[in-house]
Amino acid sequence: MSNGKPLEGLKVVELGTHFAIPAVARMMADWGAEVIKVEGLSGEAWRVVGRNQKCTITDDENPFFTIPNANKKFVALNLKDPDGKAALMKLIGQADIFLSNMRLPALTKLGFDYDALKDQFPGLIYVHFSGYGYKGPDAAKPGFDSVAFWARSGSMLDWGTQGNFPFLAPTGAGDAMVASILCAGVLAAVIGKAKTGKGTFVSSSLMGASVWYNNACVVSTQYGNTFPKDKDHPANPFGWQYQCKDGEWLMIGVVDYADTYRKLMPLFGREDLLEDERFNTIAAVQQHLDEAMPIFREGFMQDTRDNWVERIGAMNIVIGKIGHLSELATDPQAVANGFVVPVTFASGRTVQMPTIPVEFSAYDTAGRYEPTGAVGRDTEEILTQAGYTTEQIVGLQNKGAAK
Repeated sequence: MSNGKPLEGLKVVELGTHFAIPAVARMMADWGAEVIKVEGLSGEAWRVVGRNQKCTITDDENPFFTIPNANKKFVALNLKDPDGKAALMKLIGQADIFLSNMRLPALTKLGFDYDALKDQFPGLIYVHFSGYGYKGPDAAKPGFDSVAFWARSGSMLDWGTQGNFPFLAPTGAGDAMVASILCAGVLAAVIGKAKTGKGTFVSSSLMGASVWYNNACVVSTQYGNTFPKDKDHPANPFGWQYQCKDGEWLMIGVVDYADTYRKLMPLFGREDLLEDERFNTIAAVQQHLDEAMPIFREGFMQDTRDNWVERIGAMNIVIGKIGHLSELATDPQAVANGFVVPVTFASGRTVQMPTIPVEFSAYDTAGRYEPTGAVGRDTEEILTQAGYTTEQIVGLQNKGAAK
């Protein structure tokens, strides 16, 4: 493994807020791109969202903000000031990629929309992200992932079971999914530019991504598949969730129902049912679920979750615990594979932080997690690199055009 990174040499300017666009830039930063994040003088909104999640939000310790913003440089500019706008324009002119999720009318008013930049910077890859896309009756609506991704797609209601309260998705989960697919689009544009020398406009949306990620449901509902599911009438009882003796839950997922039935009935002490024609094939059990499900549930209640996972897993049956979010930071499998790594903040506190789940055999991209610090932490360094003198930078700061 070399010490290099696959995106070394790429320069990225991000005018992003919240999670999706910053996460795209974070992935590229981890993979070697130089990423400059431009914020307003008071910082972007995600700096304080952590307080809603019971997290610390100080300059020295802001883990919630650090997740999508680690390993970047931070510049603070006042885009209402002509000199602040000029500084951003200079940074964009020196960049390969510009990313933003600012709404298009606001970008247009500032003069940073794609049409305003494409002729001036024909090689620029311009990346934008919206709630609902650019056409149709909802094109102008703002959209957080809770509304535009989870709620609009039906996932909140239909991923659960009948009668359940709509589930509450973790903050930023939909954004993270969009960021992953949008990052793939950005890298495709980078490859295209290498071939043609031309930049392009790259975009994605929360609603568009939710349709893609719900692809099986989009298609199957047109053939009569219905959601949400009835918890008492699964299509395959051994592709289902069961509560165990200790109150914990497990997930069993098999394709060959009949084979699994023959293996599990003795474990449940129900050898008497092995030849029961109501239950021993998938076609039969689907007609007798009201009788079968209480038997299966009673069987799983005879032992604890972890014991079942070990005993049934030893029979080469796909099964796993249904865990808790609070377990992920210390999950031995997550720790062993570097899915989480310890990060020590300037405050002195060490927190297990999630990592970008992509590895390269030829590049060393693992484990780098530079905390974010204060608004405008790197303004002087970045503007100096862009060609500003110390006197000019001080002048921008004194007049409130930069911080």
